[in-house]
Amino acid sequence: MNLRLPSGDVRVCWQPTDLPSSCSIGKWLPAILLIALTLAGCAGGGRSGGYGYADSPPTNRTALVAWQEWTRFGRSTVVYGGHVGGYVNRAGLNQHSEPLSSRVGDYWSSCGHPEWDGNTRGRPWSGAFVSWVMRQSGASSFPLAGRHGQYLATLYDRQARTHSTAFVLHAPNEYAPKPGDLVCNGTAGANWRYASPAMARRRIDSTASHCDVVTDVRGGYIQAVGGNVKSSVSMSLYPTDGRGRLAPTPGKLWMMVVENRAT
Repeated sequence: MNLRLPSGDVRVCWQPTDLPSSCSIGKWLPAILLIALTLAGCAGGGRSGGYGYADSPPTNRTALVAWQEWTRFGRSTVVYGGHVGGYVNRAGLNQHSEPLSSRVGDYWSSCGHPEWDGNTRGRPWSGAFVSWVMRQSGASSFPLAGRHGQYLATLYDRQARTHSTAFVLHAPNEYAPKPGDLVCNGTAGANWRYASPAMARRRIDSTASHCDVVTDVRGGYIQAVGGNVKSSVSMSLYPTDGRGRLAPTPGKLWMMVVENRAT
């Protein structure tokens, strides 16, 4: 006797006995989103990490020099937005190891201090890094200085007295940064903007803390490379507002954006 069995698809689905509550899912949602962003970034061609910074070099000359130094130091990356001080998305190489310590010495040599290097104590070198990058990229009029306040005050003087247009200083809410520009923070923010020239210069010189070279703007972030960040040359990702300008950032008091028209 032949039996004809009914045909059809048979699917077995496992049903967990205890489903997580909506509160439990909500607790893990930030981690789930971060993993999803990271996987999306890894899948995209020509990009690295979950925040979409480009593996291809920038076309602006100043941005390119900074990007190359960031690559030399192992591409340390710090992401800002919701975390005071940012958090390290990728660690780089330390300034104290050779040949990187000597590379920091090259930055200092451009500012007249060949005796200092990456192992010199008490000598923050982020200002020397910016000065070196500017000169290496062909911005010959950029003032060489180891302190950010010193070169920024000089640029302010030139703009106020001679109407120089090679570098133009803007308040953070006035201008959207582009590759090759500088984004700077300081202890007094942008209170220099509406002060008298003499007072503005003093405030810039005495309150500037740090500047980074913008290498790219994408995905709601300004990507900017700076020296002496996490003991390395690091890229920081700063969030932007809807106009592409610097958004309020935990741990940063934005002071100005220096528009680079020289390169």
